[in-house]
Amino acid sequence: MTKTERSGRIARNLLLVLGIVVILAAVRERYDPFLVLFLDDWLRPRPAPLEVPLSENLALRLYADTRPHVGKVASLQKGLVLVHQGRELIEEGYGFGTPIVQVGDVAYVSRHATVSLQRDADRVTLVKAFTMDVADRPTRLLRVKYEDVEPLGTVVFSYTLPGPDTVEVAVDFTGLAVAWDAAYLMNEQGAVNFPVYQDGRGHTWSGDDVGIWHAVDDDVGCWRHGTEALRFCVETEPGRRKFVGRERYNQYRWTGIFYLSWSGVDIEIDPPLPHYRYQIRVETLPSGH
Repeated sequence: MTKTERSGRIARNLLLVLGIVVILAAVRERYDPFLVLFLDDWLRPRPAPLEVPLSENLALRLYADTRPHVGKVASLQKGLVLVHQGRELIEEGYGFGTPIVQVGDVAYVSRHATVSLQRDADRVTLVKAFTMDVADRPTRLLRVKYEDVEPLGTVVFSYTLPGPDTVEVAVDFTGLAVAWDAAYLMNEQGAVNFPVYQDGRGHTWSGDDVGIWHAVDDDVGCWRHGTEALRFCVETEPGRRKFVGRERYNQYRWTGIFYLSWSGVDIEIDPPLPHYRYQIRVETLPSGH
């Protein structure tokens, strides 16, 4: 075999390997889009998110699209993103105030939404209308995990800031066009940033000991930052069932490896309930606490 023939064979083999890689990547993106999200953002730049400062170092950010694209929920909508000194702390969390709606055995989440900002005297309200248009299917070979479906309607979250450390959350379920069996209001930021859980009585646990979706009925649940004097707390009426959880690991599916990293206090809602209100506090703690 001549040198030219060997070079030609090597080139053909490289093209074959490249073709296989491209096909596998295309199949992976068909069932679990990820790279395509960043490509789409690059080709069609998105508008800047809405942002409201809480203090000199803290702010809340709200996207109309599915950013930030991180981990398992990269292609899904998020709620409020907590920002500290310009850095987003959400990691792979759902953010503050994001709906999951259960109908029968299927959980529905959101891929599309609209956002707006309203000012009334000294109060600012961010509004996000989530279109419930994605079915969360159990992982199966050659099955789309987050399947686009005919929208069930909308769930609207209004996040009102009456002061520098408080967010009053009002949820409107009246836009749903179906009878639903349960809803979950997700309130999550990143697991690396928030590794310590504290209940309303001041008892603390390492996030590694809390587990995933541990049921509680405390009226207040808080997650503390690992290095900064900062925590967020979710407060409801006494007796309201909530799920406290933290995940930080890789999840393996047939389409690849997915990163999970969230700490949260998620609220369970039973129908029929057209509206619900709760409160989130973002607190800068005194030194030593």
